[in-house]
Amino acid sequence: MMLRLDLLQLSFGLIIFATGISSVRQVPVPILPRLCPQGIPDRKINTAHLTIVNDDAQSSTLVVYLQSEQCYKCDLIPTVLVTSNCTLNVDSRWPMRVEIRVLNESGTVITASPNCSEKALTMLYVEGGKYNIYISMDLVDNTINCVPTMSETGDPHIPIYIALGACLFLIILWNLGQYMYSKGYIHRILCFWSTESMMSDLGTPTNINQIDDASATGQQPRVAVKERLKSLDTFRGISILLMIFVNYGGGKYWFFKHSKWNGLTVADLVFPWFVFIMGTAIAFSFQGQLRRNIPRWKIFLRILKRTATLFLLGLLINSFGVGSGVNFDTFRIPGVLQRFAGTYLITATLFLYLAPANNPSQYIRLAPFRDIIMYWPEWFVNLAFIALHTAITFAMPVPGCPRGYIGPGGLEQGGKYFNCTGGAAGYIDRKFFGDSHIYQSPTSQEIYQSQVPYDPEGLLGTVNSCVLCFLGLQAGKILFIHTDWVKRCHRFLIWSIFLIGLGTLLCKASLNEGWIPINKNLWSLSFVFILSGMAFFLLMVCYILIDVYKIWGGEPFYFAGMNSIALYCGHEFFSGRAPVSFVVPDTHASYLTLNIWGTTFWLLVSVYFYFKNIFISV
Repeated sequence: MMLRLDLLQLSFGLIIFATGISSVRQVPVPILPRLCPQGIPDRKINTAHLTIVNDDAQSSTLVVYLQSEQCYKCDLIPTVLVTSNCTLNVDSRWPMRVEIRVLNESGTVITASPNCSEKALTMLYVEGGKYNIYISMDLVDNTINCVPTMSETGDPHIPIYIALGACLFLIILWNLGQYMYSKGYIHRILCFWSTESMMSDLGTPTNINQIDDASATGQQPRVAVKERLKSLDTFRGISILLMIFVNYGGGKYWFFKHSKWNGLTVADLVFPWFVFIMGTAIAFSFQGQLRRNIPRWKIFLRILKRTATLFLLGLLINSFGVGSGVNFDTFRIPGVLQRFAGTYLITATLFLYLAPANNPSQYIRLAPFRDIIMYWPEWFVNLAFIALHTAITFAMPVPGCPRGYIGPGGLEQGGKYFNCTGGAAGYIDRKFFGDSHIYQSPTSQEIYQSQVPYDPEGLLGTVNSCVLCFLGLQAGKILFIHTDWVKRCHRFLIWSIFLIGLGTLLCKASLNEGWIPINKNLWSLSFVFILSGMAFFLLMVCYILIDVYKIWGGEPFYFAGMNSIALYCGHEFFSGRAPVSFVVPDTHASYLTLNIWGTTFWLLVSVYFYFKNIFISV
């Protein structure tokens, strides 16, 4: 039997290889089905068990074709050869395309009957589920019949529901504690057993929010001091804590990891939001320095210093985890902090030298649009950035690839553009940095089986990240120029609707079929516009709750936002190390608990830093 299977596998491989040659595909190695593994495979996370029950094992050999629906325009892959019962693991993160065909002894593949076709067997195989497909042979029609069945399984998202419930409980408890403290109830409870003399020494508890009456005390009314907008630091804190959580694994849920190519997940939000709020902070920092008449050349030197610091920190982080020393022949140059550095250098320099002096009488007739009209040179440059990125992406010739290709390469479109991962963006990085100095394991590799390196923090994407940072800078200009909170929120909401609508138009509200799909790897225009629109909306909500109505103090995110760079570098250094990483069982519940603990640890560090007045910045 084993000899017969080996011959069948060889013949099947020759057929696949011949097909690959005839279609002139760039797939370097033909994909051959493996023999069905013996026994039941170990249960793994993000998988389900699929058992093929072949009732006619002596007269037919089955070929099981599999492919994830996440793989856009990918051919079915011949995965296993089945002569009897066979159990294998299938991906449960996205719907799985399944088709079963017959391979006879002559190596001919018999077309599957309708109930064994891809259309009939494709479904979302729930994690931990057990699925059976019963096969029977119709000798008259020389076809096979498939009858799928499934067993009930639990909900893999239960750990998330429990975690959200626990977070909601803590939030309620925190707000209840704040309310009781503000009303003096906690003080009264703590002093309940005190003697009367002690109570007289302590005095009567008062509301900490109470304002003394100036006429009653005879004192002069206190002058209101302009406070730092806590909503900005809270926004930054939300971004950094979410970034730590997804970087630590996000419980190994697919939506807490980066998209494989096109699309948007929770993990794709945090980096752009960080870039956005960096732009918002530039407006406040530089306007204050210019008002103090600090020479622009001195401010530019500070820009260069911060750029160099961020870039060097990024290189240092790239060296983490290298046990036997850094090999400069394969050292990665781009990275997250490197992207921050380049974006900050360009956006801050443009704002420094193109922003006009603040003249209240200027553009008086266009006062509602001052936050745009006053900065028209910056708008001109950033519109040029958009045109440049679009022209390079869709017009630059890339050897061996169609003009304007922005796909993941590999198996996409049947493997016709196997080595074209990222199109012009990938080609520029491979030429500028070299293949060995950019990211070697792009997110597309798992699904599309691409083999060329691709860096999501490459050069061309920096152009669009500057646009995103500029839109964050626009939010800062709105806060700086318009003093009325209603006008600020109106503008935040308008920008949010406009940008999300524009991004949705570019991607045609589709995952893969739009003119410019949402893509974090490429930092596509639709990605930049939609993430900027979401950032405007989130900033508006934080601003209303925290700085306007003061319903929320921004805790606990506010503390993390005050030391975001320190937390980012620290969490990268301790990644995979105690006290934030331990060996745990291979379950979502275990990983989610571990990753929440890792995030909580850095939150506690930020709280400690805050109350010790330790603020680390670059």
